[in-house]
Amino acid sequence: MMRCPKCHQPLADQDEGLYICCADAPMQWHCTGCGKVSEGFAFPYGRCPHCGGQLALRDESTRADGDEATAMAAVRTAFEIELGGRAFYQRAAVDCDDNALRALFRRFAVMEGEHMETLSRRYHLETPNPSPEFQVETAAIHAGLGDAPRDPEGLFRIAIALEKKAAGFFAARAERTAPASAERRFYEELAAEEREHAEILASEYARWRARLPGLLASGDPFAEAVRTGRPRDVAEDVQVNAAAMLIAAHDPGRIAIECAGERMTYGELRDRVARAAAVWRARGLRPGDRVAVKLPDSLDWVVCWLGTIWAGGIAVGVNPRVPTPEWHYILEEAGFNVIVAESADDTPEPWRSRVIPLAEGRRAVAAAQPVEPLIVHEDTPAFWLHTSGTSGKPKAVVHAHRCVREVGRISAERMGITASDRLYASSKLFFAYPLTNLLLAGLRIGATLIIDPQWPTAQSVAETVTATRPTVFFSVPSLYRNLLHEKLATGFAAAGVRRCVSAGEALPQSLRTAWRDATRLPMIDGYGASEVLVLVLTAVDGDDGLQPSPGTAVEPVDADAAAAGMPTRLLIGSAMQALGYLDRPAAQADSFRSGRFCPADLFLRTPGGGWRFAGREDSLVKIKGRWVNLVELEERLGAGLSGLREGAAVCIPDADGMDAVAYFFAAGDGDGEKVRRALDERIAALPHYQRPALLHAIETLPRTATGKLLRRKLVEQVRAG
Repeated sequence: MMRCPKCHQPLADQDEGLYICCADAPMQWHCTGCGKVSEGFAFPYGRCPHCGGQLALRDESTRADGDEATAMAAVRTAFEIELGGRAFYQRAAVDCDDNALRALFRRFAVMEGEHMETLSRRYHLETPNPSPEFQVETAAIHAGLGDAPRDPEGLFRIAIALEKKAAGFFAARAERTAPASAERRFYEELAAEEREHAEILASEYARWRARLPGLLASGDPFAEAVRTGRPRDVAEDVQVNAAAMLIAAHDPGRIAIECAGERMTYGELRDRVARAAAVWRARGLRPGDRVAVKLPDSLDWVVCWLGTIWAGGIAVGVNPRVPTPEWHYILEEAGFNVIVAESADDTPEPWRSRVIPLAEGRRAVAAAQPVEPLIVHEDTPAFWLHTSGTSGKPKAVVHAHRCVREVGRISAERMGITASDRLYASSKLFFAYPLTNLLLAGLRIGATLIIDPQWPTAQSVAETVTATRPTVFFSVPSLYRNLLHEKLATGFAAAGVRRCVSAGEALPQSLRTAWRDATRLPMIDGYGASEVLVLVLTAVDGDDGLQPSPGTAVEPVDADAAAAGMPTRLLIGSAMQALGYLDRPAAQADSFRSGRFCPADLFLRTPGGGWRFAGREDSLVKIKGRWVNLVELEERLGAGLSGLREGAAVCIPDADGMDAVAYFFAAGDGDGEKVRRALDERIAALPHYQRPALLHAIETLPRTATGKLLRRKLVEQVRAG
């Protein structure tokens, strides 16, 4: 019996035709009266729950008609209205001095983010970067706002007016389009959506005036912490500060960090962090305020990031090379109160005035007097991490102060790291993998951290290893592969490295074996995520697959599928688990289940009771009626192939519109034809349904800033070509 790769419910194994699974995808109904889209399997009497109109099952196939482009433009406009509303609320929250009003501004900003998530899920679109007309469209909706309100009642009135204006805007657009067109239907749906938002806010306003609890006041302390920066109704007996917990107890004379020829002891680090906290407080930073650290890795990065947490703020590391559209999106989503950057050139107003240039910040920290850490409840947010964005816009993951209590446990018990070790990670600190295993766990254990300000290449990493002599090296498979390809791996053992760790993406067994053969160094394979920080699954030499790390509990979502040798998602219990996502309720419901983390990755049970990574849900595809695991296919095509630097398989439609496999490969200089011939031979030996329909040479595979493969970019290349 075949099972759905998403939910593992039984499916009919058909060689041809559609297969159906409704799990996690409720039916969508379109009201023929008001245009509202409702989700669910059934409604009383088949009537719209909002106006009582007749419901019709929403047919996604209408998107394929000639109106698709204009219909999608309608949805883009809706996204941009929500983006504009969130920007208004976040900016007002940053400028607001009243705590109650500030919390309400931020809750309304979250509300707009939730609306965008609904649109993204319903119309199968990523949240877009604003179009060139974004400012014009936003002005059309928000015209006449004036200044932000100074009282909660005024805020409610403006929020309701904004939703009504948006509804009127879409209704007017619908009237100007052809009857029964896809564009008109979409505009009617969007107008109904905005009317519903206005009704919800009006009801909430009435409850607020009557001093009754409402929808915007959550009873979930974790959700409240994510939204406001502090938990509700918490006990007073669990009080901590994560930054102090990391650095306060170590020998003050011990070297904590080495970076570009500079050294800093634990005593100097504590002093500098306490001074940075004083600077933030002097600039008006309040508990729960957000600070962006948009710097290259450096001593300054560490001081700014830890100083924020020491002061009671929320630290957010940002890629200093982040593309401008994505940076602007993050600004409006996060509502930073302070931004530390080398310059303010790529930061627009009103955020530009909140940028502290690095040189100015250094002077201020040097002149400040140290302050004591702010002691807070352990579930108070301490920092955010942004997911890598392999499946769309990155999500902000909110972590609490409590996470640092056990952050060094896996490093000590599974990797054998001690205070005498020197740790070096090739990836940058805004990425969860090095932030956790280098900075947080390293400081918790009391080790020495080697921080490299350079953007990593195989050559620069090899030179840093030779110059700084780390004992433990953290990197990602793509970098290990490049080190081998450029014949730079053999010097690692001579430089003093005793252990290597790989994480961030799947580690092929062939690569792990090749590294051991070239260096004689053991490699620990790890699986982690921004949502749980640490490597919750690890494999050392002799393990049969990935094993639960110390302090981690793992069980399959579908035990029957696991027992039958089918891929399944996992439920992961860890003390390191995040509070949740910022304004992504649907993603949160899918990823955080019954107090555990449920990643979208798939795993296969090994004969020895471990787990083997089997790709994400979209890497298990049905080709000619048979399941194909793209991750396994990549390993079969690329294992031990001389001259192949990297390769990736994706699912694409063929000339007849049926799903097929495309394989992209990057070869070394002068190796292209040799690699292609070898791939042709391997492809010919595969079962017919696994054979790629397209074999395409590419200079380099598209990856996120953290090194993860972007399969969707390869699919876009095929479609564009």
